Amino acid sequence: MKSIRRIFGRSPFVHVLEHGAKVEECVGRLSSLLTIVFEGGDREKIKTMAIEVADLETEADGFRNQIHEALSGKVMLSVSRGELFDLVEQQDSIADRAEEIAVSFTFRPLNLPAEIVDEVKQFVNIVLQNCAIAAGVISKLDLLIESSFAKMDAQTVLKLINELRERDDLTRDACLAATRKIYSVDDSLAPVEIILWVKIMGLLQDLSGFADCTANGLRIIIENQKN
Repeated sequence: MKSIRRIFGRSPFVHVLEHGAKVEECVGRLSSLLTIVFEGGDREKIKTMAIEVADLETEADGFRNQIHEALSGKVMLSVSRGELFDLVEQQDSIADRAEEIAVSFTFRPLNLPAEIVDEVKQFVNIVLQNCAIAAGVISKLDLLIESSFAKMDAQTVLKLINELRERDDLTRDACLAATRKIYSVDDSLAPVEIILWVKIMGLLQDLSGFADCTANGLRIIIENQKN
């Protein structure tokens, strides 16, 4: 990121990278919270970490606002303002969903019967991996700008984006498997717990979807540089 600062100063691209790093940090904190949930769920730790996720989401919003200000100015850009704005909105939605998921675990104690742990964990891990791939994609924006979207660099990034897109079926199937398992243990979970777990599965799927849309936003920018 230092190199792009030397070239563009406090340009929108710098803010996009900073925003991406903060969103990645937000998801990382959510990952730590989920680990505690799987280990048995220390309520106080979960509440504390949910606050930390919310604080990181607020910090991400700050970078997002800086990007809006920069894009509304007269700075010269090598890409479409609208496309860059759309990418940032999708990226910001990752942090929003991470906060929603974290807060959902503070509503009440949520049991996770042993017979469904594996399916839920597998789905969570897939979603977190998808977010990590998207973060890796956005981190390459520095390289792309410096090389003026050189063909070789663009192909490297597009390969990562395609890798994420190819995980769609894997993500969907894991979500369905986890959700079915949750409904199958209605004798071990209270109705309100089932409702919350199913809601969380949906939010996790949204999280993965926004990661995919963020990466696809950069794909659109790359493709339009060819025209």
